[in-house]
Amino acid sequence: MDTKQTQEQILSELNKNTCSEQYHKIPFSNIVYTDGINDLINKCSCWWLISDTAIIISATPKLQKDFLLLTIEVKDKKGIVTLKEDSNEKPIYEKQYDYTDFPLSKFEFYITDNVILLKSEY
Repeated sequence: MDTKQTQEQILSELNKNTCSEQYHKIPFSNIVYTDGINDLINKCSCWWLISDTAIIISATPKLQKDFLLLTIEVKDKKGIVTLKEDSNEKPIYEKQYDYTDFPLSKFEFYITDNVILLKSEY
């Protein structure tokens, strides 16, 4: 990640992703991700976020839904990841991270039919 980029610059660049030419397989899971998520991984150095989420979903039957909203929120270098079935629903999964260098204070994306994608790609 280019540490000189602001949150606004990162978000602006990510929003340019509107479709995907290929899917990328996540090892040890039945989930794939789009080119936009690959861009997120490269800009934010967050392979851990994508792989952790995919493995947890693949290993937990109650999380295997047709649609999930994933949110990561970061404050004081601590992160919390939540999964919801919709934005106005209570979380069905939460995980706290004692440390993260994820550069965005809050970011949301979708997981639908075993594909992780940016909102702009939906």
